[in-house]
Amino acid sequence: MSVELTDPKTLEAIGILAGALDDVTGPERLECLMAANALRQVVETRSENALVFAQQAFESLDEDVRRRVENEATTHAIKVVEQAKKKPNPRMVRAQRPKASGSFLDALNGGQLKTERKW
Repeated sequence: MSVELTDPKTLEAIGILAGALDDVTGPERLECLMAANALRQVVETRSENALVFAQQAFESLDEDVRRRVENEATTHAIKVVEQAKKKPNPRMVRAQRPKASGSFLDALNGGQLKTERKW
């Protein structure tokens, strides 16, 4: 099998697939949870043997279930990529200067604090 188990994007994709398996309901739920756990073992151990086991667990699922899971995982992965594009690159964003006033002064200036003495 040709999967790079040290690549963070590959491991993220495996995690997304495991998440999609978690969401399956119905009579095949137990098998899907077992396949999801096998995939999480791959992410945790980065083991080729764990990957082979996870592949076997996934391939043992009904073809319709696999297709549904693949579609859901693909949809989720697309959303993850789109969200990543929207996030600003931390190296490109300038650090903002902190405001000179604190929350106490902001509240005081905004009239939120009562300053009348009651004695």
